[in-house]
Amino acid sequence: MLNLLAVFLVCSGIGIAVHIAIDLTHRPQSMKIMNVVWILTALWGSYLALWAYNKFGQGAPMKMGGGEMKMDMSGMKDMNMDMSMGDMSMKRPHWQSVALSALHCGAGCTLADIIGEWFTNYIPVTVAGSQLIGNWVLDFILALIIGVYFQFYAIREMERISAGNALSRAFKADFFSLLSWQVGMYGWMAVVYFVLFVNEPLPKDTWIFWFMMQLAMLFGFLLCISYECFVNKVRREKGNVNFRYYFIIAGNYIYKIEPHGEIEF
Repeated sequence: MLNLLAVFLVCSGIGIAVHIAIDLTHRPQSMKIMNVVWILTALWGSYLALWAYNKFGQGAPMKMGGGEMKMDMSGMKDMNMDMSMGDMSMKRPHWQSVALSALHCGAGCTLADIIGEWFTNYIPVTVAGSQLIGNWVLDFILALIIGVYFQFYAIREMERISAGNALSRAFKADFFSLLSWQVGMYGWMAVVYFVLFVNEPLPKDTWIFWFMMQLAMLFGFLLCISYECFVNKVRREKGNVNFRYYFIIAGNYIYKIEPHGEIEF
């Protein structure tokens, strides 16, 4: 029964990812990196990802005009792209903005875990005598590299700044969100390995393993979104935190928030 459920949900995730990818050819995101984010989210989020995409993820349809393809960007003229913590307005509900921020972070983690788990399935990595720790260390390193790149890509798309400056901002923006996601994921997989499947192996080339990974991503998302909510609450109440720059993916756009004062990382 569990294997049947695993096959259904893993295949559903793949099918929904393909569906979203096709839809994105007609409704591309204004922030290009979000095209990748939604496809990767569908792999683990399955029907929840499809609901979220239909609810607040779809971009404006492309229009034909003047002999070339155009996107409807009419809503952008009213945006304030450089807002302070005390005067921040978004076109969508706060919970959607926070969810999108977490999904953007989690996309890098998802891709990293897919690469890392398949890699260690054929080439084991051991740390402190443990293959499990080795897997998690490799997954985290890959997630950090890919996650920072996703942030770097978004920042460079928004601002014409040096690669070094953009890379520094990307690392500051992504590290703790990514860490919270990975901790949530590792926490669930620890339950899987040490409680649910303690007396039987769970090969990585099975449907059940990847179903467990889908659930792990869900736990990572929940912990990451909790962290995002906490940080935003602190920013609203205190007006500053230990970051100089923080980036929130809000719909199809990325907002830069600068806390009051000169606060270094």
